[in-house]
Amino acid sequence: MYAHHPSYNLEPRTLGTALTRGLIGHEALEIYYSAIMKGRLEEDAREASQGFIIKKALAEIRTGDAEKAKMISFLGTRLKEYFESEQNKNLLKRYNILGVEMLVTAPLPGCEDIEFAGRIDLALEEASGPNKREVFPWDHKFTYNFWPENAIAMNAQISNYVWALREMGYRSRSGVLNMVRYREDAKDKFLQEPIETNSTMRDNFIQNHAEAARTIVELKQKDKVGLKDGVTRSTSKFNCEYCPFVMLCMTENKGLDSTLMVKASFRPNSYGYDSELDVA
Repeated sequence: MYAHHPSYNLEPRTLGTALTRGLIGHEALEIYYSAIMKGRLEEDAREASQGFIIKKALAEIRTGDAEKAKMISFLGTRLKEYFESEQNKNLLKRYNILGVEMLVTAPLPGCEDIEFAGRIDLALEEASGPNKREVFPWDHKFTYNFWPENAIAMNAQISNYVWALREMGYRSRSGVLNMVRYREDAKDKFLQEPIETNSTMRDNFIQNHAEAARTIVELKQKDKVGLKDGVTRSTSKFNCEYCPFVMLCMTENKGLDSTLMVKASFRPNSYGYDSELDVA
């Protein structure tokens, strides 16, 4: 509701450490793999990515946020290790890079004028062998510890990407969670975890997605939404600990006026396509 309904459509003007890490990390990997896809040398791609990280760290120093500057600097060190890792070297040998932040779209089953749309962090194409030209969506995750088995097995994102790729005419059956650990004392720092799908799994996940999409479209057509429309506050430690809207939600739940808070702390939602959060 806070992020996507027209009556709010907000995002924070400043991000917490975790969200900042994820956004900068994804953008640094995007710079690296985009450069390689365009034919630049790996060393040049690495330099461009590291230069971006340094720029972001210096920006935080200038604003006086030493904690974020330290976090970004360490992220640069961890990504340097990632670029030099056997996992990344094998990736570059085995695959052709088909797309970086690759947009995939397909009409959702049973939905009129509603499409699935997503951006795949890294779309890789098998370069040789019996699976040549098969496409694998890779999703980058910056995580303190590697994801547990259940979370990996129930990952709908990869399944939906595979579904969309197949609808667009690509050959695709599985994808990969590309996990980079930011834990400083981590012994195992990088893990590429394959996620297999089958037709039943893909259909079930995409039907769930379609049902949610229909509900969102219906709610967006209303001036305001609330309890009578099924919009509830799912308050729990899991949901609220890192939620960027928690103070706004709490203020409104107490029946207080949130007008000044919205003006001071939020801006119109950029949906992740505007990395500069200090604009009006």
